[in-house]
Amino acid sequence: MSSVPCAIERFSDAAICPDLWEEALDDLAGAAQSAGATLVLQRTTPQSIAVSASVRPFVDDYMNFPIGDPREARVQPRLDQGFLTDADHFTREEIARDPYYQEFLRPRGFGWNAAAALSESLVISVKRGAPRGPYDSVDLAALNAMLPGLRAVSRIATFAWYSRFHGQLDAFARIGRAALVLDRRERVLAGNSIVPFGDGLDLISGRLRAAHADDQRRLQVFLGALATGGASDEAGHAPILIKRPSGARPLLVDGIASREALRGLHSDAVAMLLITDLQRPVAANTDALVRHFDLTPTEARLAAAIGGGASLREAAGRLGISEAHARQRLKAIFHKTGTRRQSELALLITRIP
Repeated sequence: MSSVPCAIERFSDAAICPDLWEEALDDLAGAAQSAGATLVLQRTTPQSIAVSASVRPFVDDYMNFPIGDPREARVQPRLDQGFLTDADHFTREEIARDPYYQEFLRPRGFGWNAAAALSESLVISVKRGAPRGPYDSVDLAALNAMLPGLRAVSRIATFAWYSRFHGQLDAFARIGRAALVLDRRERVLAGNSIVPFGDGLDLISGRLRAAHADDQRRLQVFLGALATGGASDEAGHAPILIKRPSGARPLLVDGIASREALRGLHSDAVAMLLITDLQRPVAANTDALVRHFDLTPTEARLAAAIGGGASLREAAGRLGISEAHARQRLKAIFHKTGTRRQSELALLITRIP
């Protein structure tokens, strides 16, 4: 039988590395003197549940059981409560005649549950066999002694997952890529500072909305495929273009599915959406141009302007030099970078981080 400190430590490991959930919940069930344990993020789906080894063989049966689990509607643990048992939600008569308890749980060796909230959306449930009888006050006292440690671990894990997302969002912003984190309901959880809302794409009540109806239909199909973890070559998951009412170049929308975060059960995030503003000039890294190609600062600024789409005359005007001087500098830039034309130079610049 696992000790409580050991069980909480394994629970902490699994919150960051989801492949460890089964072992961690085995340890937790042992420490709680129970036959099994489950961890559920919001409503139960195959993607939002982790189970101990003793429960694993029955997950598919549970998901396909023709009669619903009455606890889904009635059991809603809160953070101001400890572990609650079946008797806190149902009468003995209800349990005795309920098909879920009598036709699903009992034949599989389980009889009683005790559940508690670890966060506003995460619920831990421990289960014991029918012959042992329901959890009593002594059992609940032991379970509630574990609860502060489990909740502390959950808070830390939630912070770690969201810190990871915000770090990724900031990294995309530094390379000029707008990015959003989506949950499994296709709602926006977070975004970086350069998301181009207001012209073609907006955020309404936490959901993305395209300006044109046909784009909105394609966006919904795209987001649906992304939220369910579809591979990039599946129908509906190829990058899409969103037209802009202003007449500017469209927005290119792509995404990266991330099932690992949801499997961690301390984040509802399932994907990161990447938005490329095709109208936005590429911001060249002039320091990198100086460092990698031995350009002078003036040459680096000239190359950056040309890489951003400016003509030679426009670039010269921005730098305050004559067009003839800019042309001479451009020859030196071509030589140092191994390019021959402005289009080659512009392509090279877009590839330098």
